[in-house]
Amino acid sequence: MPDDKEFWKELLGDDYDGEVMDAIDAAAQDHAEQKPEDGPVNADSFADSFFEEHSAEDGPADAAAESQPEADDTLPDAESPAAEELPEDSPAELIPDEGEPTPPAENSGAFDVNFDFEQAYTVPKGRPLIRRSGVRKLGVSGGLLYFFFILAVSAIIAASGWLAATDVLGFTGSDEPVTVTVEKNFNIDTVTDMLYSNGLIKYKGLFKFYANFSSAEEKISAGTYVLNKDYDYRALVNGMTSSGGTRVVVTVTVPEGYSLRQTIELLEAYDVCTAEDLWDAAANFDFEYDFLDPTTLGEQQRLEGFLFPDTYDFYINDRPSRVLNKMLNNFSNRWTEEYTLRAQELGYSVADIVNIAAMIEEEAGAESERGDIASVIYNRLDVDMPLQMDSTITYIIAPTGQEFSTEIASPYNTYLHSGLPAGPICNPGLASIKAALYPNETDYYYFAVDTDRKTRFFEDHSSFEAFVNSDEYIGNAAD
Repeated sequence: MPDDKEFWKELLGDDYDGEVMDAIDAAAQDHAEQKPEDGPVNADSFADSFFEEHSAEDGPADAAAESQPEADDTLPDAESPAAEELPEDSPAELIPDEGEPTPPAENSGAFDVNFDFEQAYTVPKGRPLIRRSGVRKLGVSGGLLYFFFILAVSAIIAASGWLAATDVLGFTGSDEPVTVTVEKNFNIDTVTDMLYSNGLIKYKGLFKFYANFSSAEEKISAGTYVLNKDYDYRALVNGMTSSGGTRVVVTVTVPEGYSLRQTIELLEAYDVCTAEDLWDAAANFDFEYDFLDPTTLGEQQRLEGFLFPDTYDFYINDRPSRVLNKMLNNFSNRWTEEYTLRAQELGYSVADIVNIAAMIEEEAGAESERGDIASVIYNRLDVDMPLQMDSTITYIIAPTGQEFSTEIASPYNTYLHSGLPAGPICNPGLASIKAALYPNETDYYYFAVDTDRKTRFFEDHSSFEAFVNSDEYIGNAAD
């Protein structure tokens, strides 16, 4: 019977009643004791006969089927009893005959089961079993509301997408040029903020996404550029590159005789570069020119005299090495092979000629004076006489603001040291360079400036002393 119980449990599920099945099992055992010759009783066949016998009281089987309530779409309630519970003190009397069933005696306490298992657990034909879910269908009005909601969301998404697209493609921007500056230590965040603050983009996040996608940070170069509000994202990035961008150009005229310090200050004033960056490049950038002494690399004054004075076009926020190289290249182009041969003929190097030319540039008051001043320098050098050029003292004190004194300890002090100063004291023009290469042939060893700002030249010291003690000497003129 344990196997039969499992069968009924599987069949009935939650409607399985253990007490009823125990009663059936007990009746089956009684039946087996009365007819041992028939062999063991099968629970299934016994149940069939048992129900047939006890259902006879209510008529034929089809009548019993008609008396059952119409099957519901759902399974029977698990709490509904499958059969009437049999009292414990009234064991059922079973009729072992297989013929026509005989009703049990009145008040015999027989167990009467009137339950059609086949009818209860069979889905009626034409009525498939329907399991109801927890989802309820929307009505017509609910469906319309949902449709309009989806339509509104789609419209918002489409509008947002269009606005984003117009920003990316630059459709809504006006034709208006804007000057922007990409700082030296920029990153994509600072560039994005700069573009947004200048009205060149509307959506920071969208531009950052494009910039990361297109590796814009690797393409953009520091500098000042002219962009336009009708540029798309690609044009904006390209407009901030060294090859495709429209850089802001500034024209700077470097006067003849400007020192390295003055030149750097001038370039900074025009926003070409910062003074700090220019000084660093001047000292440490390895410019490849033969006229530069490689042993001076690291010295701030190493480019003094070779930054050719001229009018230049530079970019705002340009690279300092590029700016200085442009001026050095100009000097290189101006210095010809003829000049090199002439310097060798005089017994001087290119650097020496530039050194001499720098003093000529600072001492000369007029173009006609350059040749004679050059002759004074060479005449003194030939006899190892200190040059005693006031311009070298001025070069020493210019950065510090010291008072003029011929006693300042410096390798540039030509009053204390014979020969050429430690280096050029300015960047001479071509006229002074030519004067240094082709000096006038004179016997002059002295010169001084009169009150008319003309230079007077003297062959001996006595005539020179007489002049500087007279009222004609500019140094004696009343302020």
